[in-house]
Amino acid sequence: MAFTGFNAAGIDLLQLNRLQNSKEFYEAHKEEIKRLSIQPFHELIAEMTPTMLEIDPLFVVTPSRMVSRVRRDTRYTKDKTLYRANLWMFFRRRRSERESVPGYYFELHPEYWAFGCWGAWGRGEMETLRGMILAEDKLFLEAFEAVNACPRVRLDGELYKRPKFPDAKPEYQPWLNRKELGADCRITDDFAPVLDGSFVEPMLETMRRLAPLYRLLLAAKERTEAEPREAAR
Repeated sequence: MAFTGFNAAGIDLLQLNRLQNSKEFYEAHKEEIKRLSIQPFHELIAEMTPTMLEIDPLFVVTPSRMVSRVRRDTRYTKDKTLYRANLWMFFRRRRSERESVPGYYFELHPEYWAFGCWGAWGRGEMETLRGMILAEDKLFLEAFEAVNACPRVRLDGELYKRPKFPDAKPEYQPWLNRKELGADCRITDDFAPVLDGSFVEPMLETMRRLAPLYRLLLAAKERTEAEPREAAR
């Protein structure tokens, strides 16, 4: 089916399911959750796929492998709530379990909707990225320009309390002082575009414009992984 927007009833049902926090409630409404909440994500993925494959032909495009689960993994968190009220999906390359892979995302939350491009989570990736920034690598300069040129997009990622390179250019400081790096567009005041589907084309245009950031994050990962091989020669 063609994507025509998200269903308000599906958003409400996920929130109710989280509040109930009951396996019995979830099982009783499982098919309804699939139809109202999850299926629209699959339809959105199908609509986005041609454009996203132009950015990276290696993206995984199987919906069942791209959309978050309603059931939360509570093994590694103090919050033992069984179900989530938000859902998200990623366009990213194939990865092993818990591997850090740069990618694009879209998230639908009861309080906001958001999309963007993230990476540099893996060990050593931010160190590599900082080196590229300080050297004014061509990939960084292209990403820097692209992010600054995108309206409503903001650079994000947890910041260190103290600057790591205080003598670097002031405009580079927000990039250098992150523990991970991403660029987001988050909307909290208008859900109409996600309900009628009109957000898709503007979002895809932004994702195209953020392609230099994706290439930078991908290069940081690849160069970090190559370093041990180079050292072993």
